[in-house]
This record gives sequence, C-alpha cells and structure tokens, in this order.
Amino acid sequence: MDKQLLHDSLALVDLPDSGLTVRFYEILFDRYPTVRAMFGRDTRVQAEMLRGAIVSVVDHVDDADWLRTTLHALGRRHARFGVTRPMYTAVAECMIATMSEIGGDAWTPAMTSAWDRALGAIATIMLDGYPDESAIPARARRRSAGAA
Repeated sequence: MDKQLLHDSLALVDLPDSGLTVRFYEILFDRYPTVRAMFGRDTRVQAEMLRGAIVSVVDHVDDADWLRTTLHALGRRHARFGVTRPMYTAVAECMIATMSEIGGDAWTPAMTSAWDRALGAIATIMLDGYPDESAIPARARRRSAGAA
C-alpha cells in the first residue's frame, strides 16, 4: 500500500469534527438502509471511533504485526455485531464515495485506487480475525442474514 498517498489523500478529506465519517454514515445509510438498525440513533461517537481507526491504520500501514493484531481484534468485535462480508464491500464503496465527494476536483483516480486496495486489505484482515461460525452468537447470525 502507498502510505504517503493514503496519508495525503486522508489529509485532503479529513474534515473537522469527524466530518468525513459523519458524512460516510449518511451515505452508507442512504445506500444501504438495512444496516441502519445495527447502529444507535446518534452515530457521532461511532463516527469519531471510525475516524480514529482510519487514522491509526494509515499511521501503521507498514506495520504488518500491528495491523494483524489490531484488525483481527476489530474483526472479532464486528462479528459479534453481525457484520457480514458483503457489508465490508458496502463500507468500502461508501467510504470511497464520501472521500471523492469531499475531495472534489482534487480527488484523483490514484487516490480511489489506493483506498480501494487499502480498504480491501483491511476487510480481509478483519475477516481473518472472525471466529468460526459456531462462535458467533445466534442473534448476530440472524441479524446479519437480513442485512446488506
């Protein structure tokens, strides 16, 4: 992954007050309304956590051990919430759409490509951290069967 391009493009779109991730959730819920039920009414705290996670991943993109340990743990937590593989694709699509929207004319195809690769790698590592199906609570499996 191109750490410098990820860093520079994130700096371009990282709005104050977690504006990037707040807008991301608006786009996600508009395009994939079924996932809205997985979140509380106010997503500002979630937006702040997501922003922090994105910044941390970009900061550690060249540290495979940190990425594996951190993203496996994050994947396990997401499994408990019922997050499914297709949801990761939806998240990547909506995050790139949000970044492109905010970046405007300064957003480039190279940035889109870099984030597509990065978000794909993040999803793969998180999914590798998922417990086997029998370890996921039944209610989470039922919830995820109907979403995204």
